[in-house]
Formats: sequence, C-alpha cells, structure tokens
Amino acid sequence: MAFEIQDYYDLVRLLYQHPEWQEELRNILISKDIRELPQLVRELTEAHKRSEARLSGVEERLTRLEQAVAELTEAHKRSEARLSGVEERLTRLEQAVAELTEAQKRSEARLSAVETRLDRVEIRLDRVETRLDRVEQKVDRLGEELGGLKATIGSSLEDEASSMLEFVMRQKGYRLLSEAVLVRLNGEVDAALKAVSPEGEPVSVVMESKARLGARDVTRWSQRMRSADFQKRLAKAGYPAPYLVYAYGIRVDAAARQAVQEAGIGLIRGEGEVFPPRGWLQDA
Repeated sequence: MAFEIQDYYDLVRLLYQHPEWQEELRNILISKDIRELPQLVRELTEAHKRSEARLSGVEERLTRLEQAVAELTEAHKRSEARLSGVEERLTRLEQAVAELTEAQKRSEARLSAVETRLDRVEIRLDRVETRLDRVEQKVDRLGEELGGLKATIGSSLEDEASSMLEFVMRQKGYRLLSEAVLVRLNGEVDAALKAVSPEGEPVSVVMESKARLGARDVTRWSQRMRSADFQKRLAKAGYPAPYLVYAYGIRVDAAARQAVQEAGIGLIRGEGEVFPPRGWLQDA
C-alpha cells in the first residue's frame, strides 16, 4: 500500500500526541553512531575547554619559564662580570705574593748579613767586656789607693790645721784649756778647742779646714756657725759660746779672702793668721 502525504501528516500529528513514539522513531530512523554524536560533540567541547585551560596553564608556565631564563641570563651576566673582577683581583694578589716572596728573600739575605755582622760585634764586645773587667779591677784598686790617700791627706790637713790653730792662739796670748780636736756633729768642726782670753774670758775656738778654700766654703761655714741649732749641738759637745771662728786653707783664692772679710771670721794659713775675726760670735 502506498504512503501518501495525508499519512505523513497523520504520522506527525500522532508523534506530537505521543512524544514517547518520537524516541522509538529516532531509534528506528537514526543509527546508534549518529545518536551518540551530540554526546560526542559535548564531550569534545568539554575536552576542548579542558585543553584550552591546560594550554593557558602551559602558556603561563612557559611565560614564567621565559622570565626565569631571562633572570638566569642576567644573573649569569652578573656572575661573569663578578668572575672577571675576581680573576683580576686574583691576578693582582698573585703578583703581590710574588713581590712579597722576592722581598722576603731579600730580607732573609739582609738578615743573614746582619746576623754575621752581629756575630762579629758580639765577639768584639766580649773582648771589650774582658778589657773593661780588667780596667774595672784596676779602677777599683786605684779607688782603694785614692781612698787611702784621701784619708791620709784629710788626716794630715786636719792635724796641720789643729796644730796651726793652737800656735796662733798661743801667739795671741790665749791660754789653752784643751787640744784642738775634730768634733763630729751634723756638719763637722775640723778643729775645736777651749781657751781663756788674755782678759780672762772663757771662749770656744772653732775652725773649718780645706786644702783649697773657696768662697762657697766660707759662706757655708759662716752660716752654719750662726745657726742656733748648730750652736746648741756644739755646746752639748762641750764647746759653748762665745766663739772665735776661723777658716783654714792651704790654698785660698781671692774670692775666699773677700768672703772671709765679709763674714767677719778669721783666716789662717800655713804661715799663720792672715785675718783675725772681727769679734766673738755670741749666742744666736
């Protein structure tokens, strides 16, 4: 039987009235592969979206990688520059070490020469020390001899001064109550004696003696005798005021003579009294 157009419209009307028939008709008219095509398109669309997302991620990673490579390239350039600087510094350091090594060699050579010279100097010094030891021994012996000679001269000077003081006082009419002796105080009196004047007055006669009498000696002696403390010590030793004060010298220069006259004390030399004291020195 032929399928007419009215039959077609009737079929369409029935399909609208029965939607479940549409699915069965599609299963009859369309193959399975075609029916699955929309699903495949949807899956491909989703896969494409995922691929796009992955591609975007890859591009981002690639961008970051390119940036990292650029940064590494710059860092490498900086490292190269720093390495060049290090190499230059190392070269200079090697040159400095080489120069220092040469300088050290020269210093060692000079030090060896100095040590050699020092050895010779030490040998000479040993010889000098040996000679100095011998000289010191001779000087010690000479000092001992000079000490003995000085003591002898001092004793002789004091003895001569004491004898001359006694002679002068007798010549002037004084009666001696004691011999002239050395009085050891805090400041010696080379000759001191007790006497009675021609008028019957007791007096202590004191004298300072020097082989070479100078003006300073006269000044110090005069000041010492005018000291109240020194007079007290003299009185305690048995020689009270009043005093006749003399200075004695084997050699007396002009300044000492003037100092004696200015101080008002007497001067005695080997030939006798040169200047008499201006008077008696009373208690200070």
